[in-house]
Formats: sequence, C-alpha cells, structure tokens
Amino acid sequence: MDILEMTDHEIYDLGVQVLIEQIGPAYTDRFLRQCKPNEYDYSVERYKLLAEQPDIDTIVKRIQKREAERMEEERSKAERVAAWRKGTLELTDIEIFELAVKILVDKLHVYGYIGFLQQHFKNLNAKQPIDHIQNKEDAKKRNCA
Repeated sequence: MDILEMTDHEIYDLGVQVLIEQIGPAYTDRFLRQCKPNEYDYSVERYKLLAEQPDIDTIVKRIQKREAERMEEERSKAERVAAWRKGTLELTDIEIFELAVKILVDKLHVYGYIGFLQQHFKNLNAKQPIDHIQNKEDAKKRNCA
C-alpha cells in the first residue's frame, strides 16, 4: 500500500476501514461528526500573545512545567484507553478524536491523513453513512469466498 499513489477517495475508505477495525463503528461515526472545518480567526489571539511576551527565564520555566504536565497527561490518557479497551470505560469526544487522529496518522502517515480530511470535508454535505464502507467490505468478502 503506497499512500502517495492512492486517490483521496481510496485513502478515505482505507482510513474509515482502519478506524472501524480499531475503535468500532460507533466511535468512528462520532469522530467523523467532529471533523469539520473551523472558521475561527487565530490572528487576533496570536496578536495578543505576541504583544505580551515574557522574558526568556519565564519562557524556559513554562516549557519545563508544560513538559512535566504533558508527560503526566500522556500517562493518564494511556490508562484511560487501556480501560476502554477492557470495556470498563467510555471515552469522551476529545479522547475519541485524539485516538482516531493517532490511528490515522500511524496508518496513513501525515500525507494520507491530510488526504483523508480533504475527502471527508468534500463528503460532509453528502451525509453518506459509515455503513456504505462496511457494506462494501462485506461485499468484497462475499465475492472472494
């Protein structure tokens, strides 16, 4: 499988198939409903941040503190995903989103992930249910048998 030679539609189908295999159809559907373009204007917030720059020592302390917090957050996320895989916990929407993005980037790499999102944005108005990919896979299996 060479992502660079696949069409956006093929990448999208592969991405949805991988998500269904890894996190199931319900979580895949929740993830896809969350993925939509954002019209937020980041330039206003960026201007405010740049206007209030602290000194270098403060920046270094913030980086060190954030790194420690990030490591603790990653440990906590890993524990929650492990509990979900055992069936003892439901994931939140943001956890589903983060897990699905990680799965897609791991499987499709960055180029494929971007192609996946482009195809998803094109299909947003089509409102095509996830079932169409599952049905296509079932048909392939029946034809191979």
